[in-house]
Amino acid sequence: MKHVKRISFLLFLMMTSVQAFSQLEMGAQLGMGASTQADLGNICKNDGVRGGVNFGLLARYHANDWLAVKSGLLYTQKGSQPDGSDETYRMNYLQLPVKAEFSSTLKQGNASRIFLATGPYLATRLKAEYETGGRSSDIKDEVNSTDAGWGFELGFQLPVARQKLLLSLNYDMGFSEVFKTTDDIQNKTLSLNLGFLF
Repeated sequence: MKHVKRISFLLFLMMTSVQAFSQLEMGAQLGMGASTQADLGNICKNDGVRGGVNFGLLARYHANDWLAVKSGLLYTQKGSQPDGSDETYRMNYLQLPVKAEFSSTLKQGNASRIFLATGPYLATRLKAEYETGGRSSDIKDEVNSTDAGWGFELGFQLPVARQKLLLSLNYDMGFSEVFKTTDDIQNKTLSLNLGFLF
């Protein structure tokens, strides 16, 4: 938790120093996702999908025309909801991704770009609940306080009213254990995101 706070503070300082770095862009993101929990190596678990949202701040620093470092601070909902059951696990996190973004123009002379980004993420747990039969209970004591993993993102950048619109598909594969007493359960999240950079 302390490490996430320190990194978040450094990210905030970087974003507020935008005037000093012409290559730095700031923005916001909103997305919808489907999350599940499965053992390491499994991309997904079809019988345990929970819908959720993510939103927050974005920052992107351009090293050159085709390479950038993208980060942000995102509120994201994860968990699982097994099919044929009224059980739901709800975990909400504050997530800090750091990705290397590779991009290219779609057509010569066109401002639209396609990009691929990948890199690690670190998240701190904000909320953890177990719901069944219409009743929910707090399970923070059973869930690890941090979640770490690797993200992959594929998307398009489009010029809109002198700003940059980002439309992307993102997949996060967790490496760390979700529960303290249950082995081989990691978060997996696929999300469709809409972002703006100014």
